Amino acid sequence: MVRQGLNAAEKLKLPREQLYLVAREAAKYLSQFETYDRSPAYYAYYIQQIVKRLTGKEDPFGEIKRLSNLKALELLEKIDLEGYLKGDPLRRAVKLSAIGNILDFAILEEEEAFRKLNELMERDFSVDHFGWFEKELKTSERVLILGDNAGEIAFDKVLVRVLKELGKEVVYAVKGGPILNDATIEDAKMVSLTSLCKVIANGNDRVGTDLSAASEEFLGEWNKADIVISKGQANFETLSEVEDKTIYFLLTTKCRPIGIETGAWKVGSLVFKRNIPLEGV
Repeated sequence: MVRQGLNAAEKLKLPREQLYLVAREAAKYLSQFETYDRSPAYYAYYIQQIVKRLTGKEDPFGEIKRLSNLKALELLEKIDLEGYLKGDPLRRAVKLSAIGNILDFAILEEEEAFRKLNELMERDFSVDHFGWFEKELKTSERVLILGDNAGEIAFDKVLVRVLKELGKEVVYAVKGGPILNDATIEDAKMVSLTSLCKVIANGNDRVGTDLSAASEEFLGEWNKADIVISKGQANFETLSEVEDKTIYFLLTTKCRPIGIETGAWKVGSLVFKRNIPLEGV
């Protein structure tokens, strides 16, 4: 948690003294808890508020998000999407969306990003519930996608397009305010996602998806959705215990605890996991 707070502050190239303040305040905040019984996203949110307060920057990752969007769009143009999707467009669009969760567009050079992308296209899901997803999708009309990072959302456009071609109504949700490098409405506009489907803000700037802090518009779409596709690790952390909604978690494991919890075990694994296993399927 402290490292994540420092990472945000370092993006601003702050002097060492100010980085020390961020680390001290983050450690002070965490020290008040005798036990840590909430999701990591809960504590991460409050540490990011410390970063915002001490740096005076409402969106420390603003420039990084802009760069990520531009690089992701450039990378997509290099892919033969028609050829890649041919034969099994839905499964391959799902995989491409997961791959978007791996690539750090802001730091990867174009050639390296393209090489890594081609390698990842050949990788299989470590946890693969696509069969369940495909079966349930046939009887579903509305899909709600919970977006994750800037840059990554450009890759999600392919999945949105394929779902719409299958006759599904798709709504895409982003953050209501800047937090880390998570996508907002501005990022959705930048990659032209808003021209492809309905895009809504979730009404808050929490890490992950906090239903208790969500807007009425978001909760309305949540309730109407037949299937929710949840992108990224923070959304998994905050929604993994939800049982009254069909959720498919689409992510790359970024740490060992999440690898264990998802059943993927290894860091860097591709995961497409239903929140509640289906019986007799």
